[in-house]
Amino acid sequence: MLKITKRQSEALQVIDEYINEKGFAPTIRELMEVLDLRSPSSVKGLLDALRRKKYVTWKEGLPRTIKIIKKVHHI
Repeated sequence: MLKITKRQSEALQVIDEYINEKGFAPTIRELMEVLDLRSPSSVKGLLDALRRKKYVTWKEGLPRTIKIIKKVHHI
């Protein structure tokens, strides 16, 4: 299993909490605000890394389709 960074873990936790609370995934802009990032490309970079490491997936071009494949267990 590929390890993820602290920031990637934070993003994964935010996505998981958002889905649990609202019943659907956050948008890139919503993640940008919650994670206090300055650009959508920063969020996209985090998501791309999580996808490569097989923690999340989504349907290209469709908002709110992020799905968590594997969760991180915090120690």
